[in-house]
Amino acid sequence: MKIEKPVSLGDPSAQASPHLAYRRDIDGLRALAVLAVVLFHAFPSLLRGGFIGVDIFFVISGFLISSILLRELDGGNFGFAAFYARRVRRLFPALLLVLAGCMAFGWFALFPDEYEQLGKHVVGGAGFAANFFYWAQVGYFDTAAHTKPLLHLWSLGIEEQFYILWPVVLLLGWRLRLNLLSLAAVLALASFIVNIGGIAQYPSATFYSPASRAWELLLGASLACLQMRPPSAMRHPLWPGAWPNLLAWLGLALLAAGLALVTRERPFPGWLALLPAAGALCLIGAGPQAWFNRVVLSNRVLVGIGLISYPLYLWHWPLLSFAQIIESREPALQIRAGLVLLALLLAWLTWRVVERPLRAAGSKGGAWGRVAALCALMLACAGSGAYIYLNEGLPARRPIQDNIANHKALVVVEDRASAAACRKRFGFDTDYEYCQLADPDRDPTVVLVGDSHAFHVVAGLKKYYSSVGENLLLLSTRHPYWGIPTRGDPYQEATGPMLDLALAMPSVKTVVFSTHLRLWRHPHQRFVLEAARETFRRFTAAGKQVIFMSDVPKMGFDPRSCIKRAGVASSATRVPCAIPRADWEEQVEHQLGILDDFSREFPQQFFWFDAAQAVCDKERCHAMVDGRLMYRDDNHLSYEGDLLVGRHFAEWMRQRTAK
Repeated sequence: MKIEKPVSLGDPSAQASPHLAYRRDIDGLRALAVLAVVLFHAFPSLLRGGFIGVDIFFVISGFLISSILLRELDGGNFGFAAFYARRVRRLFPALLLVLAGCMAFGWFALFPDEYEQLGKHVVGGAGFAANFFYWAQVGYFDTAAHTKPLLHLWSLGIEEQFYILWPVVLLLGWRLRLNLLSLAAVLALASFIVNIGGIAQYPSATFYSPASRAWELLLGASLACLQMRPPSAMRHPLWPGAWPNLLAWLGLALLAAGLALVTRERPFPGWLALLPAAGALCLIGAGPQAWFNRVVLSNRVLVGIGLISYPLYLWHWPLLSFAQIIESREPALQIRAGLVLLALLLAWLTWRVVERPLRAAGSKGGAWGRVAALCALMLACAGSGAYIYLNEGLPARRPIQDNIANHKALVVVEDRASAAACRKRFGFDTDYEYCQLADPDRDPTVVLVGDSHAFHVVAGLKKYYSSVGENLLLLSTRHPYWGIPTRGDPYQEATGPMLDLALAMPSVKTVVFSTHLRLWRHPHQRFVLEAARETFRRFTAAGKQVIFMSDVPKMGFDPRSCIKRAGVASSATRVPCAIPRADWEEQVEHQLGILDDFSREFPQQFFWFDAAQAVCDKERCHAMVDGRLMYRDDNHLSYEGDLLVGRHFAEWMRQRTAK
C-alpha cells in the first residue's frame, strides 16, 4: 500500500494541530491493535487474547488527543467548538457509511426481530452510547454477541463519553495551575480502582462502563502531560540511547504477555488489562527513535494498515456478524477469511474515497458547513434506526413477504391482557411473579406450573381445557419443585409461594408440570429427582391429579436457519429442518424410566404426556411441520408449535379418559 506523504490520517485531530509531530510508529501500533481485534473476531482460536487491541487504542487515543489539547492550551488557541468539530470530521464519515450499509443490508436479509434489534443499535451507535445499550443486554463474549452487528461500537461510546468531560477537566486544571500530570494520574487511579472493585460482582458493567475504562485513556493522557514538561525534567542517564530501546522491548513483552494470557474465560478488564495498557504506554513513551518503533512499527505495511485502522475496525465486525446471522452458526473458515479481506478492501476504499477527500476539503474552507452536514446526516441515521425499531423491524418489507408467517414464528406471543388480569387477581406485584388465567372471573380448576417450557405450551393447553369447561391458570416459575436451592435467585425464591398457592386452592383438581429440567438418577442430580418426588407427593396427597409433560426435543440448531433469506445465497438453509429421532431418544431415555416409576408410585394420580410426539415421526423430530416453523429457537416452541402440542395433548386426554 503506497503511503504518499507522512501525514497522520489515523486521527484527524492530529492534523488540526500543526505543532504535533507525526509519528509513523503510532500508526504502526494502531495496525497491531486493529489486526489483533480482527484476528480474534475472525479466528478466535488463533489469537485468544486479540480483543485487547481495543485497550491499546484507548491508550493511543488518550495520548494523541491529550497532546493536542495541551498544545492548544499552551498556545492559547483551545476551543471546545473546534475540538468537537474535529471529532465529527474524524469519526462521522466512516461511521455513517457503516451504519447506512448495515441498515441497507438488513432491509434485504434480516428478519423483523433481527432488523428491529439492528435499528435500536443504530440509534446507540449514532449517539455514541452503544456501551450503555449493551451493558444490560449481553456480555461481550456471550454467544448472542455474534448476532449483534454493531456490538463493537461500544468502544467508540466510551471514548466519546470520555472526551465530553476530559477537555473540561483539563481546561480547569490548566486555569487553576494544577499539576496536570498528577491530576491525570489521580483520576486514572480512581478509575482503575472502580475497575478492580467491580470486575468480580459486576463484570458486564465493568466491561462497558466509562468509569471503569477511563484509566486506560488517562494513562495515555498522563504520558502526554509528562512529555509537556521541560526537557530537563525528563532527563535520565540512559535516555539518549539504551533507555528508549529498553522501554520499547518492555512494551512489546507486555503486549505479547497480554495476547498469550488474556482470554475470554478470564475476568476482564480487571488487573489483566494492565498488560496491553502498560505495553502500549511503554511503546509510545519509547519514542520514534527506539529501534523497534523505528524499524518494525514504522514499516510501510504496518503504517498503511494503521492509516485505515478506524474504518477497518468499523467494517470487520458487521461483516462477520451478518455472516453468523445468515449461517445460523459460525461461518466456515473460508468465508471468514474472505470477509477479512473484504473488510480490508472496504476500509481502504473508505479512507481513500471518503475520509481523505473530506480532510483535504476541510483545509480549503467551509469546514463548519461540512460539520453541520455530517451532524445532520448522523441525526437522520439515528432517526432511521429509531423508525426501524419503533415499527418492529418493518415486517411489511417486500423482501421478506414470502416467509412472513415463519418470521412471526420467531417472535414470542404473549396474552398480555390475561397476564395483567391474573397478576391483579392474585396480587402479584414483582417482576418474579407471572401468571395467566384463561377466565379471570372464575376460579382456576387446572394449574400449569413450570419455567419457560410451561409458557411455550400455555396457549395450546388453554385452548383444550377451555373447550372442556375447565379454567387454566399458568404459574410461571424457575424450577417448579419445592426443595430446589434458591442460591439468591429471586425467580426460584418466588417458586415456593406459587406452588403453595396451587396446593391451597380447593378449586384446582389438576396440576400440569412442564419444565426444561430433566430428571436424572445421577448422584449430582438426585436432589432434583427427590425434589420432584416430594412435590408430586404433596400434590397427590392433597387429592390433586398430576400430569407431567415430558419435554419437546432440543433441536441443536437455530430454526431460523430453515428460512430462506431473500437476496442471500446462504449455504445454511437447513434441509431437512430436523434432527434424527434416535438422537432425542438417547437424550431422554433415562427420564422415561423415572416417569414410569412415578406412575407406579402414585397410581391413578400421576400421568405423563410425551410432548415430543407432536413434532417427531419414526425417523426425525422436526422444527418445521408442513412448511411452518414449530420452534422459535432451538428449544422453545413457536405459537404454532404450542397449538400443535395442545392438539396432541387433547387427543391424548380423550384417549386416556376413554379407557
